Amino acid sequence: MDEASFAQELQNQLKFWQEALFLRDWTVELRIVRQWDMSDTGTLAQCEWYLQRRDAIIKVLHPDDLPGIQHRFLNGEECDYDVSIVHELLHLHFAPFHTTEDETSHEQAINAISRGMVKVWRAETSTPATVLEKPHGKHGYL
Repeated sequence: MDEASFAQELQNQLKFWQEALFLRDWTVELRIVRQWDMSDTGTLAQCEWYLQRRDAIIKVLHPDDLPGIQHRFLNGEECDYDVSIVHELLHLHFAPFHTTEDETSHEQAINAISRGMVKVWRAETSTPATVLEKPHGKHGYL
């Protein structure tokens, strides 16, 4: 898959999951960015939300930067763009309850829900992970 097709697939996933998660009333922009454009350089995706305006920007890491972060992930699980999109969208539902005091529990809950949702979706649709066919070290699908 070339980069333009990859970007379109991510947009398609965003649209699908935004609908499935009942987030139609949010304006969500998806950006594929380089590692230096991420505030947390050890993550595949991140979300900036503006609760009062109900809009958000989801940044996903450009695949060329994956080799530089692969040591930060366990078994490649977090190197899954579909799970990352669902994860970031779920932050929008949890935004009213977000506190810095309980960041770990918040992230653990969102991780479990997003992985479970994508696992069930893939089993029902036989859809493989969204990937860019380019070798990236130890990642089997990225």
